Amino acid sequence: MEMELNKRTLKDQRDSRAWSQTQLAEVSGLSLRTIQRIEKTGIASQESAKSLASVYECSITELVSKDVSEHTKQTLSLNTMSTKAKVIHVSILTPVLLIVLYLFFTEHHLIAWVDTIRDSIFSPTISEDRLDKISFLILVVVVGLPCLIPGYLYDLISHPSD
Repeated sequence: MEMELNKRTLKDQRDSRAWSQTQLAEVSGLSLRTIQRIEKTGIASQESAKSLASVYECSITELVSKDVSEHTKQTLSLNTMSTKAKVIHVSILTPVLLIVLYLFFTEHHLIAWVDTIRDSIFSPTISEDRLDKISFLILVVVVGLPCLIPGYLYDLISHPSD
């Protein structure tokens, strides 16, 4: 049975010990070619994974490839985004939020849906001031988050392999 190991973790483990691939092969009892293949593809047999985990003094689960949600968290991080994507975020988010916040603070009827959502989720025993703050947060999240999508799409389309 083959397993998908995290290539970055494997390389980090080896580098932290200042081992070459040849040294790792000797210590683990695996062939140099096997070490090269595993570090390149991340695919290893269960026996090879056990051997590496033993050498690195960790569990196999620590070497297993991160799941898709972890990859998504890294991909959607503002720290990893291109400057152009950040400019797209700000250029869309700023005017949209300014308009919506203006409507909110002038109590325009177009944003009555915010209070409807708030009242269906939260208890009416909460103070009016706190309910207003909740409405404000709902508005920012519901309107603001979709405005961030174009920047992520830009990075996804322009840098598909990252």
